[in-house]
Amino acid sequence: MKSTLIKLTVLGSLLLLINVHKADAQEAAPLVVMNLAAHPDDEDGRTLTYYRRAKDAIAYSVIYTRGEGGQNEIGPELYEELGAIRTNETERAARILGTQTFFLNFKDFGYSKTAKEAFDYWGGEDEVTSRLVYLIRKLKPDVLFTNHDTLTVGPNLQHGQHQAVGISAFKAFDLASDPSYHPEQLEEEGVDLWQPQRLFLRRWRGPASGHYDTVVQVTEEDEATGLSYTRIATTALAEHASQGMGMFASFRRMDQNTYFVLLHSSTDAPLDTLNLAANLKQNKAAKPDLTYWIDSGRVPKPPENFVQVNDEIAVPGQTIMLRIDVSSYDHPNLKLKLDGPINDTIELEGGEFYDQRVTVSESATPTLPKAERQYDRFISTPPVTYALYDTKTDELLTAGFLPIEIAPTLIVAAQKDVVRLHGGENELEVFVTKFDDNTTDAKLNLAVTNNSTRSVIYQKPYTVAFGDFSAQMKKLTFDLPSSLPEDDYTISITALADSATTAPKPANAFVKGRVFSAEVQEELRVGVIESYDNTLSQALTELGVEYVMLDSLGLANKSYSDLHTILIDIRAYLVRADMRAYNEDLLDWVNDGGHLIVNYQKMFEWNAQFKDPFDNAKNNPDQLAPYPLQLSRDRITTEDSPVTVLTPESPLFHSPNKITDALWEGWVQERGLYFPREYSDEYIELFEMNDPNEAPLKSSTLFTTYGEGTYMYTALGWYRQLKEFHPGVYAFFANMISYPLTSAQ
Repeated sequence: MKSTLIKLTVLGSLLLLINVHKADAQEAAPLVVMNLAAHPDDEDGRTLTYYRRAKDAIAYSVIYTRGEGGQNEIGPELYEELGAIRTNETERAARILGTQTFFLNFKDFGYSKTAKEAFDYWGGEDEVTSRLVYLIRKLKPDVLFTNHDTLTVGPNLQHGQHQAVGISAFKAFDLASDPSYHPEQLEEEGVDLWQPQRLFLRRWRGPASGHYDTVVQVTEEDEATGLSYTRIATTALAEHASQGMGMFASFRRMDQNTYFVLLHSSTDAPLDTLNLAANLKQNKAAKPDLTYWIDSGRVPKPPENFVQVNDEIAVPGQTIMLRIDVSSYDHPNLKLKLDGPINDTIELEGGEFYDQRVTVSESATPTLPKAERQYDRFISTPPVTYALYDTKTDELLTAGFLPIEIAPTLIVAAQKDVVRLHGGENELEVFVTKFDDNTTDAKLNLAVTNNSTRSVIYQKPYTVAFGDFSAQMKKLTFDLPSSLPEDDYTISITALADSATTAPKPANAFVKGRVFSAEVQEELRVGVIESYDNTLSQALTELGVEYVMLDSLGLANKSYSDLHTILIDIRAYLVRADMRAYNEDLLDWVNDGGHLIVNYQKMFEWNAQFKDPFDNAKNNPDQLAPYPLQLSRDRITTEDSPVTVLTPESPLFHSPNKITDALWEGWVQERGLYFPREYSDEYIELFEMNDPNEAPLKSSTLFTTYGEGTYMYTALGWYRQLKEFHPGVYAFFANMISYPLTSAQ
């Protein structure tokens, strides 16, 4: 515990040192650099930090997605909600790096193996390239650099989304200066034809990758903080908590520079082995807007609570009150300029505080809810900027973002995105939030539609009275026909305010509904070793299974002797230190007759050659499974890839539910990931599957007997399908957990 406290104290001191550093604002920097990345954690923070601090460059990150297709190592949120979390993490990291981040707003749909799949999903190669061209024309970078090749890194194919970055970067490099390419972009002020001068690819493994042209000395010390550029970037990397980067950052080496090879150039200026921008002319065309200077920390920071608002969430057309504290500025004449959905100039004449009413534009685009609205803009800064000037000299004294977000009159959101429906009475919890003080009530309408027939099978109106509250949880009860066919349904909820500051618009929420049956063995008792996801316990509740959550005390006391099955959640060996302490006890329980199901883990927390996530001084245990089993990067990314059952006679496919090909239909995102590659002959392979043009893999789910009990390791993405209430997966999940009782019959 003492070492942990020391680490936290050092980290806090490091953040303090970084945050107090400010460079002076300038009209145009001599250099603009732009890093291109597919996902938030692909960002080259070390090189960005070096050029921002050592070369006083304008430094941008352009990230193609918001990482919404990845895993979440801090909670159960996935997809758009995860994207909002990762956007926030990326922006916090940028504050440390001193950069500004732009998102191209393509959806991360999970791991892919080809650029073609990425381009197809994102609307075509031209759609991807043109968005990048737009930002190049707008931001006018001299140097582009990326970690992403057009095809490969080392012996392994890159992520298909990475490949798409490499391909679009290479094409956009020249197309940005082509007047015939998307000329409509040039109609926007500040968006001009622009030719970058160099495009570099980072050699991730340094000299071991082969030839390189330039090395960036990121291990050098930043004069302002006394820290290496790598140390600063590593602190920023730790902000990406949802991707587990806090733990990963602590393992990062501080003595490695970054190495680059030149991919494309438009200049005859000679290269330098120590500078990506060597011998380039000063960039006088780039004129970053105020958001850049604020985001990158290059304007004097305003005093705490310099501008306060009486409502931090405003609706279009709303008037809000500002209180401006000018006591810190010894200037007789000041003016505050507001830009964005509030566009105003306020003359400040002496005094300590100044109160002013301002109005949000009626045409303002909402920035809330974040998960939905994050795709509306390239940057995710608060919508209104302010800048304080000396009226006589026009000197910029400070600037920042007004602490408000823009909301619609109402937001309606269901507690769950997908629900299981039943014939008879159903319940759905929705949250209705008003942001307009003029609204006192809202009318709701719930409709249930059968997706196959497109017929509305149920409708019902409701009323929400807000009273003294701005938000209400409403439990909507609705009766569906008893003979409800097993099918997919859509539940739509529409909310309309009774009155509003501007003409009210309806708020909508849509929930997937599914009708299906899945049986479990009677008297089944299950234990759950949870990581950061809660899907397994929710699925057990839905099936009506008696279960217990096994925390560290439960494992230490072996409070599972009377259980039939224990489920180990995804990545539990990464986030649960107790798994290492009590893993042998669990295997003993299997040996005595228990049934243990281990969901997918990664190589880093499982394979013996990797460092123990909880103790960098030692490696992972030699063996965590009952027989040798080593994980790999092998995966099946095509969610509709064909599957062959190799053990159709097993009770797993017959009891208590008959498993059909419907098990494999309609999956989301992927089949599975981190398949075992090396494993003992004691394991029985249950399935065979393959991605297009690849050899079949048989290790997605392995089954073995161990003493009197049984052990399953499964790398398939069951949890994503259970979240979707996939009928076939629910049936097979019920069979997996029921196995000890069905196999004994």
